[in-house]
Amino acid sequence: MTTIIIRLKSLIVFGLVLLSLSFIWLGVTGWDKYKDVFKGNKQPVQSDPAVLTPTVTIVEEEKNNRDSFFSEYRIQRDRTRSEQLEILREIVSNPNSSAQMRQEAQQKLIKISDNLERESKIENALVAKGFKEAIAVIQAEAVMVIVPSGGLRQDEIARISDIVIKVAGCKLEDVVIVPKSQ
Repeated sequence: MTTIIIRLKSLIVFGLVLLSLSFIWLGVTGWDKYKDVFKGNKQPVQSDPAVLTPTVTIVEEEKNNRDSFFSEYRIQRDRTRSEQLEILREIVSNPNSSAQMRQEAQQKLIKISDNLERESKIENALVAKGFKEAIAVIQAEAVMVIVPSGGLRQDEIARISDIVIKVAGCKLEDVVIVPKSQ
């Protein structure tokens, strides 16, 4: 029983020494640098420029969120398309598939390939026209375009529509423009 008490006392003393050393370290290094850390989510102010950690401003965070939306959307779109292409390729290469099924699968493969090319052209043209980012999705019933914007002006809508109509070969009423709020 006495060995347990001695061990418990030793553990308590060790904890108190560690706590004391922590307070001494905070006192020596300067409490002012760390008091904001304990109040909120701010990073400590460091005096050594070689050790400075970069902080992300609100503007950078919004830009990263916007960029991540467009990046994640593209990744998801590519993943879905890859799955579709894989299924269609399996149908085409399967000898048990009927001739009609293989022909339909081949036509869908060609259509998806054409749509990928047109989407890429639309996105690149919109970036060339001054939009920071753009996503185009060509579907059977419409062409959807997503651009970052706090609100689109009429001239911007006209530019987007003009590009989509020319590249995708669709009608004006088939163009769907989605402004992604910033």
